[in-house]
Amino acid sequence: MSQESCLGILLPDDGPDDYEWYRLGDEVTGLPRTRVGKVPSDGHHVPAALLSLGEVERLAPVGRSLVEEGGAEAVVWACTSASFIGGLDWAREQSVALASRLGVPVTSTALAFHEALAALGHARVDLLSPYPDDVTLRLVSFLREGGVSVVNDKALDCPYAADSHRADLLTEVRRFCARYPDDSRPLLVPDTAVNSLFLREGLSHEAGREVLTANQVTLWAGLRQLGDATLADELLGSLASV
Repeated sequence: MSQESCLGILLPDDGPDDYEWYRLGDEVTGLPRTRVGKVPSDGHHVPAALLSLGEVERLAPVGRSLVEEGGAEAVVWACTSASFIGGLDWAREQSVALASRLGVPVTSTALAFHEALAALGHARVDLLSPYPDDVTLRLVSFLREGGVSVVNDKALDCPYAADSHRADLLTEVRRFCARYPDDSRPLLVPDTAVNSLFLREGLSHEAGREVLTANQVTLWAGLRQLGDATLADELLGSLASV
């Protein structure tokens, strides 16, 4: 893979302009080109809205533009909640249907969490979820379907993606790990609305253990689709070596 390769990021358009996906290509040398395609969304963290957001008919036109106009050679649906909300089979069918429509490899953030945990050999995790309780329970169920047990979890009850984006992630991780100090399990932080790529080292320091975030596993999975996930080791941590 060369820097001329292109990774397409399907992203809900429900957040502010400082999402780290918009500046990733400008701030990290050595990465392939990244192109962001914005999917219409109201950002509401309720199951019905998330199921609608994750419909293939809604995602495919934006993805097609990434491929045909942006030159994307692989695409990631970078929305955790609208890729797990219907369950594991639903997530897999979503990815397969998009790949068929777009003609390039496609995965999603939710599937990337499962792939990353399998690659690292983790079957038990803790979960710090920005979502409300009902959506968090759907995520716990989704992880369980793939053989991953959630031991401790906390829902931050953010009703909209913009609320997740404003969360003080370092402080929330510190509080969570003070309450649940067992460092034998990784801590998962879902929701791509949360800027986390450039906080990876700080989050791991606060947690005293491995932290896997939505944007981290999304980038890793996308680079793997292109053929090399070693180009961003400063952002990917231990994932860069698997």
